[in-house]
Formats: sequence, structure tokens, C-alpha cells
Amino acid sequence: MKPARVHFDPARGLLVGTFDDGVTVENVDLRELADCMFAAGARHGHVTMSDWREGDTAPAAGEKITFNHRLNQLGRGIG
Repeated sequence: MKPARVHFDPARGLLVGTFDDGVTVENVDLRELADCMFAAGARHGHVTMSDWREGDTAPAAGEKITFNHRLNQLGRGIG
């Protein structure tokens, strides 16, 4: 398990996941980002995400739920 943070890069239109050790994963699709981050060691409950207080770096509404749901599925061995 590796702690990480996810934010949106509006200039490039990408979701960016950054691990505490500096490893970065980027993708336009949130579910694919979750898959890649899970493969790199991210687990549900150990990834933070920008929110509305951080302005345009916050992923769109509902994406935090989608991302965490996907990490939870992967952790339970579901699809």
C-alpha cells in the first residue's frame, strides 16, 4: 500500500495520481487511472483527492466516489 494523491491538470485535461515516493500516473479516464494506480500499489482509503476548495485542480463532481469505488472493487478482486 502506497499513499497517493489525485488531482486534475486542466491545462492538459488529465487526471494525475502522484505517490508519496514521486511516482506519477496520468490518464484521461478515472477508472483506468484507478486500475493503473492499484497496479502501482494504491489502495482504497489511502488516496486523497483535490476538492472544490482547490479550484480547477479538483476532479469533476462524483469522480471521487467513482475512483474509490473502483479501488475498492480491485482490492476485493472484482473485475
